[in-house]
Amino acid sequence: MWFEILKFEIQYRAKRADTYLYFGILFLFSIIASEFIMNGSGTIGKVKINAPYVIASVMGIVTALFTMVISMIMGVAALRDFDHKMESLMFINPIKKRDYLLGRFLGSYLVLIFIFSGLLFGMLLGDLVPWPWRDMNNLLPFHLWHYLKPFLFLVLPNLFFCGAIFFVSGALSRKLMVVYTQGILLLMAYIFTMQLTRNADNQFIAAIFDPFTFQASKRITQLWTPVEINSQMLPMGGILLYNRLIWITLGAVSYTHLTLPTNREV
Repeated sequence: MWFEILKFEIQYRAKRADTYLYFGILFLFSIIASEFIMNGSGTIGKVKINAPYVIASVMGIVTALFTMVISMIMGVAALRDFDHKMESLMFINPIKKRDYLLGRFLGSYLVLIFIFSGLLFGMLLGDLVPWPWRDMNNLLPFHLWHYLKPFLFLVLPNLFFCGAIFFVSGALSRKLMVVYTQGILLLMAYIFTMQLTRNADNQFIAAIFDPFTFQASKRITQLWTPVEINSQMLPMGGILLYNRLIWITLGAVSYTHLTLPTNREV
């Protein structure tokens, strides 16, 4: 039954114009994201615009900037039946709560991956096409894995834990405002980790608990030379692995808590 609900969720989203609007916005923004974000941060100098570290950083930042899209997809999926007064019809049918929630969650998550693939394809196109605003001499040779690896190991986990938090808050509160509030809380968590970095003794803690991995990436590369930044990818181990495991676990625990029999029915 959960698979039927998953298919319904994907078919529902495939018919909605906002699904493609979100994809298009992410795609177009990502074409210029490297220059827009990294030049403004002062990172670019001897570092190439498509260095592995730059690609990973931009993907993390764009994901954070577009958390509202995550809330619109995942939070609204949990609220839709209640907004349309359809919950009574849904639950007079022999649908288990676990199947209903799993189908809705996985279907919405797959739609979210499609939308944020606009980030991946936009950055790929931005670096492959000789745009008039881009100095092609400031580009490294193209390597597809430099884009796929951060998308798989940074973006997808971000989508999962953010999506789980938004989905759970929507299902439990049944209020869209509560869903949006979670995005503010994630932003506050990032600001808190930034404050921690002012004290050198707290940098490890900040890197571990930064939900978008900015501080973890900085800690890993703080002693790297421009040559190393241009040639090496972020190692998916050590402090970065701990960060990912913590936030993926948080998302999984949040979703699991929602499906426990002790919770009120959604």
